[in-house]
Order: sequence, then structure tokens, then C-alpha cells
Amino acid sequence: MTTSRRWAHQVNRDINKRDTERRHSNMLADKQKELDNHTAKVEMVARVLWECLSELGVTREELDCKMKEIEERGWSINPPSYYRPCPKCGRKVFDYTAKAFEGNCMYCGQTVNMYPGDIDG
Repeated sequence: MTTSRRWAHQVNRDINKRDTERRHSNMLADKQKELDNHTAKVEMVARVLWECLSELGVTREELDCKMKEIEERGWSINPPSYYRPCPKCGRKVFDYTAKAFEGNCMYCGQTVNMYPGDIDG
């Protein structure tokens, strides 16, 4: 291989490496946005549930006691992959959309409500 061919080959490798790094960086940014969106949903649900419970007279001590009870039953911090079956075609629909508590079936396009607490998976 001549020097110019080796140089051209090296330049192409560098270009490909930078392109791969850029795509990877974009993918990580998208995943971070997805995680932030999911966290915001969870925080909203927790706030709604706490306000509803407190309006019904549940005390902080009762809530702490229930949390301890659930932890003792073996609650894991690592959640399973949540999905709902599509009511139209029966395939798994995951909550990947930007809209809160909603997923879209990638096979038939059906919109599926996905509320925490009643999610199968």
C-alpha cells in the first residue's frame, strides 16, 4: 500500500469513528430524555397518590408502615420491563411515548393506556 492510500485509509477510519461516536452520543441523549420523562411520570403519580391518600385520612406513619411491609415482601429496585397487551392485536406494547401513561402498538397503531399499578409485565 502506498503512503497516500494508507493515509486515506486512516482518514476514513477516523471519520467513521467520529460518526459512530456522534451517533452513540445522540443515542445516549435520547435515552436520557426518555429516562427523565419516565421519572417525571413516576413523580407525578407519587404526588397524586399521596394527595389522594392524605385526603382520605392516611397518615405519613401509615404510609411508612406500608412501605416497610412491601420491602419485607421482597420488593426489588430493579423493575421488570413493563408492557400492556394491545387490545386490538394482542402484541406487547411498551410505554416509550412522550405522552404520559400511553403507548402505541407498533404493529397495528392502537393507543394503549398504561397506568402505574395496573401494568402487567
